[in-house]
Amino acid sequence: MSFPGPLRGNCHCGRFRFTLSANLGDVFACGCSLCRKLGCLWLRVAPDSEFTVSRDDGVLVAYEELKFCGKCGTPVMGEHQAGPLNGEVLVNARAIWGFNPFEAGIKQVVAVSEEGRALQPMDMVPGALPAKHHGSCHCGKVRVQLLAEIPGLEVKEDNCSSCVRNAYIGVYPTKDQVRVHGRENTFEYLYGRKFNGEAHCKTCGVLVFNNVYGPLISVFDSLPPERKEVVLGIYWKNMAMQPLNVRVLDNVNFESLDVNRADEGTEGYVLVD
Repeated sequence: MSFPGPLRGNCHCGRFRFTLSANLGDVFACGCSLCRKLGCLWLRVAPDSEFTVSRDDGVLVAYEELKFCGKCGTPVMGEHQAGPLNGEVLVNARAIWGFNPFEAGIKQVVAVSEEGRALQPMDMVPGALPAKHHGSCHCGKVRVQLLAEIPGLEVKEDNCSSCVRNAYIGVYPTKDQVRVHGRENTFEYLYGRKFNGEAHCKTCGVLVFNNVYGPLISVFDSLPPERKEVVLGIYWKNMAMQPLNVRVLDNVNFESLDVNRADEGTEGYVLVD
């Protein structure tokens, strides 16, 4: 996909915005553990490109070579210190208006060895239970255990304004099938109707899980009894979920999963000045 410059981009909450005088051509998916957990798709900023910050509310948080918004979690910029992208100034293409990851021409780059970065196995963490899958943010301050097998759960991905920026691939177990360690190390981002809250690690920015709140149950009071029974069944099913980001799960090849993808786009998404 290609758009004439200048490109316009921002974190989801809009507290950091930029323009870039470049064409949106090929983007790069890095294979390092941080980029895989964040799902960043990198666009090189050429030396002759004009990168202009149009709004900066001081929300960017630095973690290793990454900068992400500390309010909404969107990864915005990066500068790799090793590997094929070493020394390149990079912008996360997912933050650019009109970018559709389902249509992008994505080039894979192989990351350098990350020997020594492995976290302590979850089975050694106090309070951990035997699980089918273990996972974590990149820095390890937030960890999860999934007690169910992924093949038995629905896996979904869409390109709404938030999910496209966070590269979210959701799996939807029930709360009793999930253990979360380190909730206190997350910040939550709610937007729109605030039915869901995205839980990001405060340190590395990785979106680990979602909290489901839903509407007030009183909104269903006006429904006819037969309709209300059906709707409440769906409501309580959703409220019992503990959605996880598949990208944070260790030893899961999410590229090979049967993912239900919805190409819905970002219609209706607006920024408030």
